[in-house]
Amino acid sequence: MFYEDQYQKEISSKITDVLKKDDKILVVLDNSPFYPTGGGQPCDLGWINGQPVIDVFEKDGIIYNQLPKDPDSDEAACTIDFSRRFDLMQQHTGEHLLSAAFLKLYNGANHGFHIGDEYVTIDIDLLEITEDMLSQVELEANSYIYRNANVKSYFVSRDEAASMPLRTKIKVKDETIRIVDIGGVDICACCGVHLGTTSETGMIKINKVEKYKGMTRVYFRCGLRALKDYGNKQKIISELVKISASEESILPERFASNIEKISVLSKELLSYRKKAAGAEASSILEENGSELICKEYGDKDFEDVQMISEVVTAENKIFIGLSLMDKKIILCHNGYSVVNCGNIFKSNIKKYAGKGGGDSKRAQGTFATEEDLKKFAEFVLNEINLTI
Repeated sequence: MFYEDQYQKEISSKITDVLKKDDKILVVLDNSPFYPTGGGQPCDLGWINGQPVIDVFEKDGIIYNQLPKDPDSDEAACTIDFSRRFDLMQQHTGEHLLSAAFLKLYNGANHGFHIGDEYVTIDIDLLEITEDMLSQVELEANSYIYRNANVKSYFVSRDEAASMPLRTKIKVKDETIRIVDIGGVDICACCGVHLGTTSETGMIKINKVEKYKGMTRVYFRCGLRALKDYGNKQKIISELVKISASEESILPERFASNIEKISVLSKELLSYRKKAAGAEASSILEENGSELICKEYGDKDFEDVQMISEVVTAENKIFIGLSLMDKKIILCHNGYSVVNCGNIFKSNIKKYAGKGGGDSKRAQGTFATEEDLKKFAEFVLNEINLTI
């Protein structure tokens, strides 16, 4: 039925077989309205006798509809999830139009197609696709929508198909080939379900491209997906306009300027933090002449503690530093000591509900609670005192 009338939402059918395989209930219908996964298009979903259709696939010419439990009936009241069906038809029809545009304008052939939950992708055999090329292809593909061309499908023999000006080579071995013919725009062999007219596609919007196996993978959305994506992006832009007090047209310039300022300020801040860490380390060294130094901080993050440790350990000291803010600990020395920091952490940190590790000269760990952090620090301190 998905080929005979892609807009029919409900039909009555007969259940001809019920199989129980690998803890799955698979139902076979005498006339299935549910399109099985194939040709780059996901399967239809819906309901049979009120039960949700979990999956639909084809094997050896038979369509299997997976249900959560035995239908316990010979009759099947089938209902298509038509919002899903229509979305998939929009994406698949849009793929034909976009592929046709790439071929017409730049002789770029489609060698791969997939409809995902977020994006649709096609793999075009062009190594480089510029922004200008994308704009031209997008305009061309959308112009096909405006034509309101009829989308027809029919079956022909393999010999007949071989004589037709198809966009792609026939890859299946079947003797009967299904043709999808979009009047004056595109004609190719395809097993998917499509719209009745190109205008129903609504719109086609290319979102991004990336290199893929010597080709270019193009990500795009069609129809309602594209409209929703536009709405989401418009909300984001409106919020950025409010935050920056700038017009949309100068947002890139404003944010580039802000990023540059942040980079400069971050470097200045890091310089101040290093000076402060150096001063703290000097104070620690003046106050404590022992080989092992343990210090905890309630007002410093772990990055500050790490910078302090670098200065302290340069003086042949073993340093245990705690950041109570981040619930993290560091144990380190400059290599002069026999203490193996990594081994102490790896062998014992899990006993204190912590995570971490390191090498012989440096180890660090993270804890869920301050109490566990302090208990582990006390253990490490005692362990090292026994060693040195």
